[in-house]
Amino acid sequence: MQTLRTVSRAVRRMVESADGWSLVQRFMLRACGVVMSDEQRYLLDARLGPVARQHGFASVRAFVESACAERPGEPYARWLVEAMTTHETFFFRDAAFWRAFDTIVLPRLFTRERTAPVRIWSAACSTGQEAYSVAMAFAEHGAAALDALELVATDVAEPSLERAREGVFSALEVSRGLGADRLARHFEPCEGGYRIKERLRRAVRWEVHNLLGSAPYPPRQDVVLCRNVLIYFGDRDRAEVVRRLFDAGVPGAFVGVGSTEVVKGRAIAPGWFVRES
Repeated sequence: MQTLRTVSRAVRRMVESADGWSLVQRFMLRACGVVMSDEQRYLLDARLGPVARQHGFASVRAFVESACAERPGEPYARWLVEAMTTHETFFFRDAAFWRAFDTIVLPRLFTRERTAPVRIWSAACSTGQEAYSVAMAFAEHGAAALDALELVATDVAEPSLERAREGVFSALEVSRGLGADRLARHFEPCEGGYRIKERLRRAVRWEVHNLLGSAPYPPRQDVVLCRNVLIYFGDRDRAEVVRRLFDAGVPGAFVGVGSTEVVKGRAIAPGWFVRES
């Protein structure tokens, strides 16, 4: 079992003095800006217990100490982030949002005179259902529309991105948001469930990205999606992320957030805002 690596004295003092939940709270805030309340303490054993056992730790506390002593992105730290971030997602989540995408956003994108591709960024994409929903929506407008799409999907958790790249979803996952027609049109049966067809897998570029990290946001986007994520940030971090999301768009870009999330900008439909020039 790994012992605590050589880290700063401040981090070591934090590890030695705090209980396991406090360590997780501080680490998640530092690593990816996620605010975890004391009411979520039950997640310590529920989510990290299986991870600790899988990697041979004698206790959850031992795993937490090793993970919190690492820098974000190192193996145990990455597994902690993966386990503690919420991955609730499904295809075409929130029917009203996607109706607005189909009836307002896509027609405006297609009528704009352009020589460049349509650039769309799906931020905090989890296991990829949102990004693949975008790809399906474009494919349903024809092969030329899909060929014009330049779609990047990012998440802080590499294991989630690995699943997204594979494009395999269980019967339960495809039943959430997909009708029989879309399932038959865009997926093929495979071991473990259904795999999205290759032409749609090729349409998405998957990258690790931390919304609160120093790495730049993908620039010059026509559409930016960051849905049901802002609620997990503190006020200051949320304001900074929203600013950078809008800056990632071109003038007139569409920014999509969760239906319960409100940001400054011109609203055109529930969850949809426009970046002013």
